Amino acid sequence: MLLPFARRLVTGALALVVTVSATVFGATAAQAAVPRLALTALSFEHSTVDVTEDGTANKLTWTVTNTDPEAQSVYGVVTMRMRSTVTGALIGHDWVARYGYQETCCGDAVYESGTPQESTYSFHLPVRRYADAATATWEVTKVTIGANGTTATVSGTRLQSFGYRFTALTLVDSAGPTIDSIGLHSSRRPYFYLGNGPVTAYYDFTVQDGQSGFWKGSIRLAGPGGQSVTTAFTWEREESSTGFRCGAVSGGERDGIYMPCAIGVTLPAGATPGNWRIASLVLWNNAGGTTTYKNPTAPSITATYNTAVQASGFAISPNPVNNWRDSVTAELTMAVTGALRGVSAVHVDLDGGCQQQGTATVKADGRIAIPVLVYQQTTRCEVEGIAVVDGAGNVALYGREFEAPDPELVITQIPSTTPPVALGATLDPASLPASEVAQRSLRLTIQAEVRVAPIDGIGVYLYDADGEVVYQSYGGTNQAADGTVTASVYLPWDGLEPGAYTVGFALDDAARMSSRWNMPDRSDSQTLPGGPVVFTVTAG
Repeated sequence: MLLPFARRLVTGALALVVTVSATVFGATAAQAAVPRLALTALSFEHSTVDVTEDGTANKLTWTVTNTDPEAQSVYGVVTMRMRSTVTGALIGHDWVARYGYQETCCGDAVYESGTPQESTYSFHLPVRRYADAATATWEVTKVTIGANGTTATVSGTRLQSFGYRFTALTLVDSAGPTIDSIGLHSSRRPYFYLGNGPVTAYYDFTVQDGQSGFWKGSIRLAGPGGQSVTTAFTWEREESSTGFRCGAVSGGERDGIYMPCAIGVTLPAGATPGNWRIASLVLWNNAGGTTTYKNPTAPSITATYNTAVQASGFAISPNPVNNWRDSVTAELTMAVTGALRGVSAVHVDLDGGCQQQGTATVKADGRIAIPVLVYQQTTRCEVEGIAVVDGAGNVALYGREFEAPDPELVITQIPSTTPPVALGATLDPASLPASEVAQRSLRLTIQAEVRVAPIDGIGVYLYDADGEVVYQSYGGTNQAADGTVTASVYLPWDGLEPGAYTVGFALDDAARMSSRWNMPDRSDSQTLPGGPVVFTVTAG
């Protein structure tokens, strides 16, 4: 007689309390002390909400408990969805409200009161104005509870003893979602290398639905030989913020009224090479309405194993390049075999300060040549991707951009290993009366060697008879083709005492090397050939 009673007692205790671990069933006496998490109250403020005139929210309030007296927090998520009164099915994207003990910000549920052992929360659910009929039902579909690494879930029939749903009087959604143009994500080239296994193409588009909002969609790619791939997608809440994400991009408006998406469609290992295109894009809104775009205007992609056309013998000349003073053009060459109807295009992508400049040409020896512009003072750039396209549309791919065989092509700059060398200097004027010092500037002209790296910075220092600096300046400069460097010297506004002043200077080059000349306060200073430059201030 005791056993049936005990079973009834356990069954009653579990009506509102959720077991937190499967090991509790049949647990030992020691295990029975594991804390239990429970949902003890849940209800919407209104049993019926009319949103036909304007949008509104219905307040949901719930209470959770934790039998652990040492618990310091509790947290979880409440999930809500709309149910069609036409089909009886749940439709549309869910609403989720994250909650936590003493958390009151950030757009989710609000902590109302209580302790980690028993606490109450609320959330104002924005009720959609549009559904598939004049009425719809909203309901809580799941409540999760967590504390100290323990979790519990309340769902299904366990929610029916609470005020878990309400009726909404709605407008009928009359249109499906729409999109703008479709493009490849990040404007990448439409080529994919299959030699290393599955590859994923990401398509960019923006979905808009001004009535019930965008819910979900599917993309179907059609390839050679009747092959096809279909990918379903939807948008989600960001894990660490109140923002939204659809595929690979973040953004959009609440409930999918406006939602940018970047959706990846994966071609499986062994996919047939050739042209793949979007055969259909199907979009659902939150009222269950659909829009189907068949063969939409969108870039097709070409998949390859590099078996039809191939390239080899990659080279770049000159390399390294002397681009210290100007941008220069290098030539990337390769041998191409297997091309049908010739080579129609070669696309080269480089990182850093380099880019393809012009189209491919055929050299006298049959090699394909592509000009590459190396911008001034770029120290290094690497070829990230090469796509060779023949006249029949076959493609060969190389480089990490395509996760294809790497041609390992790097353009470098010839090194500069010696600092600037001054050959002499002049000052104009070399002398001024004291009364004119504050109103005049001097022009320092330095003759310097033309070395690999040009001089691009100059510091000028004026020393008195005691070797003390009475004036200094620093600025950028340009070295002329004959090696000349000039600088304007603006004298102190409060003038200088009559006497002789030594002009010293420092030269910096584009390779970040420097030299110092006629600077008595620097041990690394060198003596200027032809003697020091002296500025004389006379009385008067």
